[in-house]
Amino acid sequence: MSEINISLVFDFFLFLVIPFIFGMIVKRIGLPPVIGYITGGIFYGSFFSSQTSQETIKNFAYFGILLLLFTVGLETNFSRLFSFKKIILVAGTLQVVLSIIIVGLISIIFSFPPIVSFLIGIALSSSSTGLVAKIIQDRGEESSFLGEVAMGILLFQDLAFIPFMIIFSSFTNGQTLTFFNFIANLTTSLVKSTLIIICLFYLGQRFVPLLFEKIALISRELFNLFIIVFIFLVTLISLSLNIPTLVGVFIAGIFLSSSLQHHHIFAQIRPFRDLLAVIFFVYIGTNIRIFSEINFLPQIFLFTFLVVLAKAILILIIFLSLRFHTRMSFALAAYLFQIDEDAFILMSTALMNNLISKNDYLFIITSVLLTLIITPILINQKDDIYRRLRYFIKTYLPFVENFIIYRLDTDKSPIDQLNLKNHIVICGYGRVGSYIGRSLMTAGIPYLAIDYNYHIVEKARKQGVSIIYGDPTDIDILDYAQVDEAVVLVLSLPDRSSQEKIILNARKLNPRIFIISRVHKKIDHLKMRDLGANVVVQPEFEASISIIKKIFLLYHVDKQEIVNKIKRLKIEHGLS
Repeated sequence: MSEINISLVFDFFLFLVIPFIFGMIVKRIGLPPVIGYITGGIFYGSFFSSQTSQETIKNFAYFGILLLLFTVGLETNFSRLFSFKKIILVAGTLQVVLSIIIVGLISIIFSFPPIVSFLIGIALSSSSTGLVAKIIQDRGEESSFLGEVAMGILLFQDLAFIPFMIIFSSFTNGQTLTFFNFIANLTTSLVKSTLIIICLFYLGQRFVPLLFEKIALISRELFNLFIIVFIFLVTLISLSLNIPTLVGVFIAGIFLSSSLQHHHIFAQIRPFRDLLAVIFFVYIGTNIRIFSEINFLPQIFLFTFLVVLAKAILILIIFLSLRFHTRMSFALAAYLFQIDEDAFILMSTALMNNLISKNDYLFIITSVLLTLIITPILINQKDDIYRRLRYFIKTYLPFVENFIIYRLDTDKSPIDQLNLKNHIVICGYGRVGSYIGRSLMTAGIPYLAIDYNYHIVEKARKQGVSIIYGDPTDIDILDYAQVDEAVVLVLSLPDRSSQEKIILNARKLNPRIFIISRVHKKIDHLKMRDLGANVVVQPEFEASISIIKKIFLLYHVDKQEIVNKIKRLKIEHGLS
């Protein structure tokens, strides 16, 4: 066996070390490392690209995206999707369809042919599941209504990727792309995708989990090997049936999402997926040449601005029409305005099938990259941007402000005149808030809840809950809830920035009110205490304390010793 060529090793070393350095830099400034991987790939492709390893890197990258889509399917949670099925189906369908039309029209303005513009509209219609899900998790909003609706829309878009991929793959190389050919291919693709989804779901959900369960009983090592064998098997079957391989592995992941072994499968695949997915994102960056695109950057920036602005406004209007509060609608627009990484896959398919030119491909994927870079920045600043925008509207467009206050963000409350005193005000009536309200109701303690989710408010009112529709961060809403006469203020909202505003406004209205805050992170605990919260509850920590107590009692630990140990844990956690 001969030694590996030193130039090849050095080429691969540069291919990985440059994105690593860029990933470290962007992580330091608070951005996701994936942005560093892509920008590192751009740098590598522009200055160090070698033709000797391009084909090998491309194969690794493609297998990486196969694993990525397999795990996306594996993590698809249909129970979450169906919990808000009406909102998600209506909002998701409107968002995807209207985004395709609007982005397609913008593409026509930039001189793309009509049919190519429609394909670009399809590719850019979805939002980034991977990036947004990571941000929601980092912010501790996965259990909030905002986080669940955003994830529901993203999952809906992931399902839409199946017919999208089939549409892009249905055109053969060198085919004349006439309008009639396109309509014929589109109709055939939609029928084909529907039949494939129905057949594969029926067969896969019956047999695939059963197969994995039987192999898991034989041997752990064989089970781990079979995971990779299964992915290659699905790829071979997809190629044999002329089904896009990416669609095949995505559906295969969905088959296993409800199996007993899906957590183990994900744990085994994740290290390979993470490594090879990095190679994929770096490879995407290498396709962009800085010097060849520098003359087109103004057009790319303008195109990107128009696309993200149009998508954000569209999402805002859709959720406002569904009676969401302007604050919630704006937050959802901030979470969903960007373009999904799947656009790289779709546009690469279009390039390989000669549907678009190399320059058009670089134009679009550069635009996608820009939206991914600005997404974390805008999400982190969404509350400040919303506040500044409302201030601008209030100052210079008072008639619009009146429309927002009296038409969009309010309704005719059944509580015409509040005559409350020594009551409890609950800000946020989600899972935690509703449990608290139910307990107070059974105990006969007067309370009033506030929530800016119109759907939650309407449901709670039908159950006899004393609740008003409004933004609890607004001092006027707190004043209407007579916080100045209240004894206790409960903050059950998971959003830290909202809690900060509520505490400050509540203290202005009633310096003596007793404030109880719910937080997720230790750093938030200290922040809320500094702002003036009397009691700060961290649900995860309280759950661990409860589990620890049960374990100690099971092992017959002395009750006083249990008290002392719990007290010590609280001191270490900064609660005493």
